Amino acid sequence: MNQKLISGLTAALLCTSTIGATSALAESTPAASQGSTESETPRSSSPQSRDVVKLGQQQTPETEDSIAKIHSHEISGRKAATLYVRNIPVVTFLGQSRNSSTEVKVGEVQVTSSQAAKLKYGATTPVESRTQPRQNSSNSADPIARATAIAARLNQLDRNGLDASQITVRWNQTKSGDQFLIEANKKTIVAVDPETMLPGSTRDPEQDALQVANRLRRLLGNAQPLREVANRPKRAPQQIALGPIRFRASGMASWYGPGFHGNMSASGERFNQNALTAAHRTLPFGTIVQVTNLDNGRTVSVRINDRGPFSGDRLIDLSAGAASVLGLIQSGVAPVRLEIRDRRQAATGN
Repeated sequence: MNQKLISGLTAALLCTSTIGATSALAESTPAASQGSTESETPRSSSPQSRDVVKLGQQQTPETEDSIAKIHSHEISGRKAATLYVRNIPVVTFLGQSRNSSTEVKVGEVQVTSSQAAKLKYGATTPVESRTQPRQNSSNSADPIARATAIAARLNQLDRNGLDASQITVRWNQTKSGDQFLIEANKKTIVAVDPETMLPGSTRDPEQDALQVANRLRRLLGNAQPLREVANRPKRAPQQIALGPIRFRASGMASWYGPGFHGNMSASGERFNQNALTAAHRTLPFGTIVQVTNLDNGRTVSVRINDRGPFSGDRLIDLSAGAASVLGLIQSGVAPVRLEIRDRRQAATGN
């Protein structure tokens, strides 16, 4: 009897537990289903993603092409960067030699405060139209920084629809020597000086500047070429007196060779750094000049076949071969005396 009573109570308890669990499960199922439906439904109120341009800024299209690019290289151990416009070399910037200390790492130049443009030497890279140069980049010792600044300036002028006939070149005298400013609408684009020259330089800064300006005029709008540099003072022709010694002058001599060997000289012949030749500002091509090194008494006769020097107050620029005879390779410069002993009258002029 007792066993039947216990079995009945146990069955009743099990039945009650089963009914309670089933009821709880039935109540939770709609809630879970409702939550699942809500999670699968996307939020229609969230805004679609779109580009945001800050007020006061102009968004530059990524498809906009630049007309300028920079090729980095070396010239006689010096870092150099040549600026190309529409794939035509226009101007070359010279830097320090490889072993010179500089604050700018080789191949790296800061273009803006938030962006760095890295360019390995020997590479050619276009300059973006929206690149903005640093204020002092044009005065930097790094040729890539200077080239980048000018490239950005040219890209901006092209975007603005510059009238290429407004590109001019004028002479400007500085303490360090002659300088030639290439301008657009009377604002300087680039200055041609001993550190900035025409690719394949003529070794005459005036002619270099004229050719750089004319290339820009043609590439930016097919404007007619300029014939002369504005504001350039004219040199008066000078007649050299005849006599036993037809011409004598004293001054400082320098020499050149590496970097110019094989290039076309001002006389039209190819420069040979090992030949006994020299550059003078006014003496006629072909004039034979006897040069004496006043420091050691050595003498050499050279033939004038080029124009120069155009740096400071130097009197004559000797080839490497002539400089070696005179013993001024190491010193670079030396005081010399020039004498013309040939039988021709030397009428100076450009």
